[in-house]
Amino acid sequence: MIILKGYHLHVKHNRKGEFDAVAIRDFDSETTEFYPFALAKGEYVVGLSTVKDWTGGEEIPCRKSQCTFTII
Repeated sequence: MIILKGYHLHVKHNRKGEFDAVAIRDFDSETTEFYPFALAKGEYVVGLSTVKDWTGGEEIPCRKSQCTFTII
């Protein structure tokens, strides 16, 4: 599926939980290994196995094999 920059997405991640994100560039979900997502404004995510946390607007790494998403 082709995702365009600016699409709003609901992400379910195995290690980071559920959150809303925005695509920061165009990509094809079939061929891209790491999805180019940034957290939506007002979101806050804490990683499961790292000491890293992310706040709204920050790019958040999402590996294809560890998450699913829907366009909202």
